[in-house]
Amino acid sequence: MPEFSRRHLLLAGAAFGAACALPAMPAILKGGAAERVLVVGGGKAGAAAALAERSTRPDAGLLLVERDPTQLRPAAGESLVAGPARGAGFARLHAAGIEVAVDEIRDIDWVNGRAGAISGRVFGFDRIVVAPGISGRDEGIAGYDGDAADFLPHGWFGTASTRRLAAQIRAMADGGTVLIRIPAGRMRFADGPFARAAEIAAYLGRNKPASKVLVLDHGDTGAGRAQRIAGNSDGRIEYISGREFGAIERVDAAGRVLFGVHGQVRADVINFIPAQKAGEIAERAGLADATGWCPADAGRKVSCLQPRAILAGDAAFEREDAIAS
Repeated sequence: MPEFSRRHLLLAGAAFGAACALPAMPAILKGGAAERVLVVGGGKAGAAAALAERSTRPDAGLLLVERDPTQLRPAAGESLVAGPARGAGFARLHAAGIEVAVDEIRDIDWVNGRAGAISGRVFGFDRIVVAPGISGRDEGIAGYDGDAADFLPHGWFGTASTRRLAAQIRAMADGGTVLIRIPAGRMRFADGPFARAAEIAAYLGRNKPASKVLVLDHGDTGAGRAQRIAGNSDGRIEYISGREFGAIERVDAAGRVLFGVHGQVRADVINFIPAQKAGEIAERAGLADATGWCPADAGRKVSCLQPRAILAGDAAFEREDAIAS
């Protein structure tokens, strides 16, 4: 098992496994040598999509727009929790002839093929690939705000929260408890919390042997998965059914206490993974449905709501019955 170290949880986001693989993007928009291809989002999915586009369209003008340049750092090692770190890296994109603009797309004019950025720039496109990423979804939990998210880091999107979580676990006294809260509903990397629990338990076994991990599962995935990883953790992982605990009504972030309908639990470190949805651009651009996620037709990854768009990454879900028109 990988070491629980700076190269792993500290530097990595919560992305691993199959999410690292991306099939070649399909050809749905016609264009010649002057075709303009715009890729929105430079995380791993966006970077992989840009490289796939380049391999199938060597003569196209290809631009990737990403708001956070740290997403484009070269991979810095792997972790059971996080997998390869971030995207393809500036050097690899540059070598493939892919331009990179550090900016944030705020809206997309589908009729005229124009994407407006927060800087005021407008990028024209003939073909567009959108990798919306993931954001948190408001659950209406009293006491859970931006400050609470610092006390109870999610470590699920972005590196700052992941670094806080790693620092808290390292600073925890032996005999302490780390709680991982799994949200209800669809989420990025559904197996991730259990892989994280196993990695943290392994770290605790080596460095804080009197400590343990609690898994509070509002995703109702069942105790079986937790029991399987617990079997390899020397009893350091315990499972709490979200159904029995009840929905979380409020949090005491400073005291690190979660209050559910049927009880409460306290831990020394709480990895509070929030309910999730597609990133903000998905809603603004009309790519997300009422669930907050982006429906796409099976196989081609074409948006069911905006048929001019191809979706990349885990914000999209395939609908077998969907036909993009």
